[in-house]
Amino acid sequence: MTTMTMRTACSAAAILALGFGANAALADENDGLPEASIATSLNGGPDASARAALAAKGITYGINYIGETFTNSGGAKDGSIYQGRLEVFVDADLEKLAGFKGLTFHANGYQIHGKGLGDNLGGPLMAISSIEAEASTRLFELWLEQKFGERVSVRAGQLAVDSEFFTTETGGAFINSTFGWAGIWAADVPQGGNAYPLATPGARVQVNLTDALTFRAAIYNGSPANPNCDDPQACNDHGTDFRTQDDPFLVQEIEYKYNQAAKGGAKDGGYKGYKDFAPAPSGITSLPGTIKFGSWQHTSDFSDVYSATLRNDPKTLFDSNYGFYGSIDQQIYALPDDPTKGINVFARLAGAPTDRNAVDFYFDGGVVFSGFIPSRPDDSFGAGFAYASVSDDAIKADSTLNYESMAEIFYKAQIVPGLTIQPDLQYMWNVGGVEKGGEDAIYGGVRISVAY
Repeated sequence: MTTMTMRTACSAAAILALGFGANAALADENDGLPEASIATSLNGGPDASARAALAAKGITYGINYIGETFTNSGGAKDGSIYQGRLEVFVDADLEKLAGFKGLTFHANGYQIHGKGLGDNLGGPLMAISSIEAEASTRLFELWLEQKFGERVSVRAGQLAVDSEFFTTETGGAFINSTFGWAGIWAADVPQGGNAYPLATPGARVQVNLTDALTFRAAIYNGSPANPNCDDPQACNDHGTDFRTQDDPFLVQEIEYKYNQAAKGGAKDGGYKGYKDFAPAPSGITSLPGTIKFGSWQHTSDFSDVYSATLRNDPKTLFDSNYGFYGSIDQQIYALPDDPTKGINVFARLAGAPTDRNAVDFYFDGGVVFSGFIPSRPDDSFGAGFAYASVSDDAIKADSTLNYESMAEIFYKAQIVPGLTIQPDLQYMWNVGGVEKGGEDAIYGGVRISVAY
């Protein structure tokens, strides 16, 4: 059905949350190494001197690789795949490099190879992997950010919405793409939106209203590739179209973070860096969390999802589209000897009008445990669930449709800093939202991630 045909976008934000898209803020200004890098186990690596010299001038870089193999049973056909993604990123503090106060630069790109499970499963709404994309070598983000004092910043250039909006840090631990770039957005925003692996020109403003409350808003070109293209990844195959003439896509978000680590750490009276732990974590009300509320609008014309399926009747057109969302990311238990680890939970809700969208309601959530194995304090494991409801008007047009849902469990083992192995098992109900005549599917695999 054409209503359900879409590019399923994946999540760069999930990779960022895992530390494999590290930026200048996470790099040591003395040696230039990202916070988690196998170079720390290699005496800095063969380029240690050059990296330190560049870092002294404000330039840091990283090379990351994710490779994974998955096998599925169910869906369109059974089979096995391998896919991989090499990333190179560069960050620059232009104040240190050239004297431009408060100005920073970022660029990253990918070499993507192999093939994901999407075809095997028959086109799920929620892609199995956050790195799944067509094989290509492409630019992703390319931007400048200017800070105005301590509270205001403006970012402009080639941007991805999933780098900053509707994300949770805990959700970033999972492999399925929907825990980053939610399946409802991938289904409802034209061409899946400017999310991995496609960015688009835009601008974002962020205002830290208080230490805990942040507002951010962005405007993007509304189509990552030619709007008439059925396969935007193929049409914008290197990420260098830089389109600016299409109807805009806008996003706004308010974020409230509470019980966060004190800037000065334990020396300011916090327990191992947490300002509200006195002298130790005393309950859930003292543990850190983040709440977000947001909305999006797209000013292009949208067809009614029911009338668009009729051959003889004219299509009903709407002159815009919109949606709303909210999320919570909360630590519910902190280990006494290391409060940065313990049990974290997250949940997200999103909705959009049923008359012009393939998916009108979405929910996901999960739990991640970290630091519970004394001999392996840096390992983690988790379980998550996601649900995408096909809109009532789409079901009216095609009674075989209903919903798609999936569950995921994983164990992530750190071999050394910057090198992890992550076995993963997922189950999907009603692949592609097809309830009648469709198939459930089970799939499992292993991801290896290397950050240098």
